[in-house]
Parts: sequence; structure tokens; C-alpha cells
Amino acid sequence: MARRRDNGSSDGPDPTGWMLTFSDMVTLLLTFFVMIICITSIDPRVTAEISGEALTEDSVLQVGPGVLSFANPEVLARLTEFIENQQAIPPDASLDQEEFKAALFQLDPENHPDFQRLEREVTDSVSILKDERGLVIRWNHNILFPEGTAILREENAILLDRLALVLSTLSLPISLDCHTNPLSDLEGGDSPVAYSLAARRSKMVLDYLTGLGLPESRFRIGSYGGSKPLTTDPERGALNSRLEVVIYTPPRSSWKG
Repeated sequence: MARRRDNGSSDGPDPTGWMLTFSDMVTLLLTFFVMIICITSIDPRVTAEISGEALTEDSVLQVGPGVLSFANPEVLARLTEFIENQQAIPPDASLDQEEFKAALFQLDPENHPDFQRLEREVTDSVSILKDERGLVIRWNHNILFPEGTAILREENAILLDRLALVLSTLSLPISLDCHTNPLSDLEGGDSPVAYSLAARRSKMVLDYLTGLGLPESRFRIGSYGGSKPLTTDPERGALNSRLEVVIYTPPRSSWKG
């Protein structure tokens, strides 16, 4: 409601009252924007440019959650170059697992309370190999999904964040191939249920990666059920249930997917 004139007259509304109301609205908007700026992370790269400081190899970029956060961009650049030039690596070549996984899944211990657990998960459940398809990042499903489900383990989703960052720097096509354990009834055995489970897992990972900004056109998904087991040993059957992220050797122009 508009304010009355200072002389106390009640003959009508003050014609300048709307200016006070508009001023109050502008003040509220400015306060809102200041609050947003205060709670938003500042990119250290911008700070470095302003201050004239150069980012060193040990700089930690904490731009925000998810794929925007990566410790040591030089390692990321070298990793990208290595993957893009994988044609020089023969199939079945032995890769340095420790070095490769350390580069691929960089985590900052200070900002990740579960750092040690995640590090163990990667050590135990992720492997990198080279075959005739290209470079393969193999995930045992226990790191991403509980047995028999396509429900993503939220506590390990940050590992997919790191994968997404690396994939975003590549020009090669990618396949998300899921396999189930034919020795497990919870995984559907060798029935059509197993193919459905594998398809839902592939789609879940695809949705997660595209939700981080990767274009869906970069991917294809594969559902193999239990048709390609790694072992027939029941005690090691969990190894059959896996996601294989295949980064193909041929350039996109020659890939027929």
C-alpha cells in the first residue's frame, strides 16, 4: 500500500509512493544476488589470473561438485593424450594398473572423507585393459550396483564423476557394455531376466553420465546378460557381473555403432 503524504492529508494516495515500493524491491533483489554470489564457489583459475599467480602442477581445482572438480589438470591432459593415441598399444598389452587408476580416479583426501574406502574399491573392483575393441575400463558391478539390482550405489557415484571428466576430453566413441553373473539366481541366471538387468544397468550409467553434461550421441549401450562370463567357478562368479566402458580405437568417423 502506498504511503500517505507527510502533511497527514488523506485526500488520496501519494503519487510518489510507487517509487518507494520499487526501491524496496530493488533492494531485495540486490540482497538476493549478493547471497547467491556468497554461496557460489569461486574458480581458483580466475583468482590466479587476477592475482597474477600461475597454477602449479600440484594446484587443486575445486570449481564445484561432480565433473568440474579434478586435481592436477596436467595429469588429465596426459591421460587424454594417452587414450587418444592408444592405436600404438597392441591388444592384450599389460597396462600399469596403479598409475592408470591413480590418474583416472583422482580424489582429494581433504575433501572426500571416504577417500580410503573409495581407493580400496577402485583397487579391488576396477581394471584397465586393451583388447581388439580399444581401451576397456572394467568395473565389477559390486562397486556400482548391489547384486541383482540396477540401483546405483550413491556413495560411489563420485567415481563416475571422474570418469565423465575424462570422457568429456575425448573424441572417441564409447560403449557401455553390461554383463551379469549367470551363476547367480539374483542376477537372473541365464534367463531373459539377466539381459533385462544388464540393459537397465547400462541405461542407468548412461543416464548418469549424460546428466553430467556428456552428449548421448557419444555412447551406445550393450546388454550381454550372462552370455560372456569370465569364469565358471562359483566362488569367483561375482567377476562375471561387470560394466565395461569401451573407448574405441577407431575415430568417430569410421565407427559404425
